Amino acid sequence: MMTKHEKRVRIYGAGGHSHVIKDVLRQNGYVITDTFDDKPEGVHHASKHVNMGARAHLNDFPHQGDPVIIAVGINSDRAEIARILKCSYETAIHQSAIISESSSIGEGTVVFAGAIVQPNTVVGKHVIVNTGASIDHDNVIGDYAHISPKAALCGHVEVGEGSHIGVGAVVIPLVKIGKWCTIGAGTIVLNDVPNYATVVGNPGKIIKILNPKKREKL
Repeated sequence: MMTKHEKRVRIYGAGGHSHVIKDVLRQNGYVITDTFDDKPEGVHHASKHVNMGARAHLNDFPHQGDPVIIAVGINSDRAEIARILKCSYETAIHQSAIISESSSIGEGTVVFAGAIVQPNTVVGKHVIVNTGASIDHDNVIGDYAHISPKAALCGHVEVGEGSHIGVGAVVIPLVKIGKWCTIGAGTIVLNDVPNYATVVGNPGKIIKILNPKKREKL
């Protein structure tokens, strides 16, 4: 039997990303009251998937109830789900993560094992700060961004809404990355990046800029 003092949370998403979030929540004493999966057919074959109360459509998810974490790795999908659900949201921060007292973490954001968020940094809503990521001082991370494992953002870096910083990428100080950008794995970003751009290599070079209207259709 649950008591009124227990911390309760619901999970939207049931893939591998969800499993990691659940471990973080359980470590912090949360009771996971429901897991919702609108795409059970898309679960990776290596994932130990347990179907818990899956429903066929996003609009079937109950808006009222315990707070929610959207456990969906694709940034644009996470943004769209958040737009539709309009629930209250919880955050999940691994006990081994280091978060400065002068930094802020937005609702729905998840911070995984070994990640570091240094002083005076603002992390937006529904952001993924993945395993071992390093976000230095005075950074601003927009909503729905994903900072991948072992990525390093130096001081005074800005990452726009929905942008994905790849595994092991490095962004030097004072660089501004626009909205809905993709920074490839291992890329070294030395210069500002415009909205909707894809950057790869060392040093990083822009290889594509997606038309905003085309991105909205996607």
